Amino acid sequence: MPRRIVVMWALLALAAAPTSLSAQRLFSVALGGGASFPQGSLSEGANPGWNALASILLGTPMQPLGLQADVAYNQFGFEGADGHESVGSATLNASYRIPTPGTPLSPYLISGLGAYRTDCSIDCDAVTHFGWNVGLGTNLYFLGFRSFLEARYHRTSAGGSSVNYFPVTFGVRF
Repeated sequence: MPRRIVVMWALLALAAAPTSLSAQRLFSVALGGGASFPQGSLSEGANPGWNALASILLGTPMQPLGLQADVAYNQFGFEGADGHESVGSATLNASYRIPTPGTPLSPYLISGLGAYRTDCSIDCDAVTHFGWNVGLGTNLYFLGFRSFLEARYHRTSAGGSSVNYFPVTFGVRF
């Protein structure tokens, strides 16, 4: 019985270790989704919602810096009314990978600028403004899958007030 346990733990450790091939990709694509939490004045009339994210990443295995282009969609339901407010964005981000050799986690900092289009399903005009984001995430290498978990703060404006929200996203990298 003890030998089976040792073999099981050894196999699990091998599966969790990052492979050298997955860590050496120059370009990769990511898809993800999760929950979005309205902040500031947006939280006064909106409920937590959901988000979807598609990314193209450029990075080298020897440098901790990378570039990431994101297209995202966030939707928040209105409190006490049918309908929703949505924010679509296209951003260019810089990332800094925090060195953690030999672990299945690879944390990073990310920040960027882009265009944010805010719209709602009832009685408002769609507007596009520039905005920014900042966050923290980690790449996960486990059982042969490349995935990520990320939380970012986004800020833009619409109708003379700020639009702030905090999406938490889980996804896969290809």
